[in-house]
Amino acid sequence: MRTFTRVIGATACLLTGLGMTMAMAGTDRENLSGDALFEYHGCVNCHGAQGKNPVTQKVPELGGKEADYIYAEATKILKGERASEEAKLMHSALAYQSSCDYPPTDAELKKIGEWLAVQ
Repeated sequence: MRTFTRVIGATACLLTGLGMTMAMAGTDRENLSGDALFEYHGCVNCHGAQGKNPVTQKVPELGGKEADYIYAEATKILKGERASEEAKLMHSALAYQSSCDYPPTDAELKKIGEWLAVQ
């Protein structure tokens, strides 16, 4: 039951993030900073402000971690190479255009990672 509750909570987070993403549709993403991209893609909804307040213990704290590590892990998740339930939720919410405005590009992931690294 506890795992089910966490999955439902994470799903609600992702759906909230998708609402924010849709509200920002048409935004010139190339010019967004790392923190703006973190919000644009809904990362803040599960990882918390500055990547330091995850909604559950299963969602990692990202603020202050190395940019290359963040980029590598996010890339694995978006490619479907991670097996945790949370990674699968993140993958399904962000990897497909039908469920997200557009998934983050490599350049966006790098900007997000660089921003998170200094938080």
